[in-house]
Amino acid sequence: MKNLRLLPLVVALALSTLSAVAADNVPALPIDQALKIAQDHLKSGGVDRAIVGLVLEQSTFKSTYWYAKWSSPIDDGPKKEIGLRIDMDGTVTRFITGPGGGHEPPVGQRPIGARNIR
Repeated sequence: MKNLRLLPLVVALALSTLSAVAADNVPALPIDQALKIAQDHLKSGGVDRAIVGLVLEQSTFKSTYWYAKWSSPIDDGPKKEIGLRIDMDGTVTRFITGPGGGHEPPVGQRPIGARNIR
């Protein structure tokens, strides 16, 4: 009987803890504003691409940002832009792959594999 009286208190404490944790995870920049920033970036570049993903990411330093992924890479000479990082203050950083999309070994190096071991 004594435990039943404590049950509402325990439930109330658990719910208040969960709501406090959830409040800490709310991004400072809402998703609709991040989407507008990504769309404006695509329009300003004059490219015909779609946004296929907009995900809330967390860096190793506990800062959060929005990551917008393009439907296909945007050619920029030897580099290709594959997406956009949108920080909570609205600043943007372009995600760029290196020459060859980053999948080829640098010039003069051979890929490592069973056939290449001598």
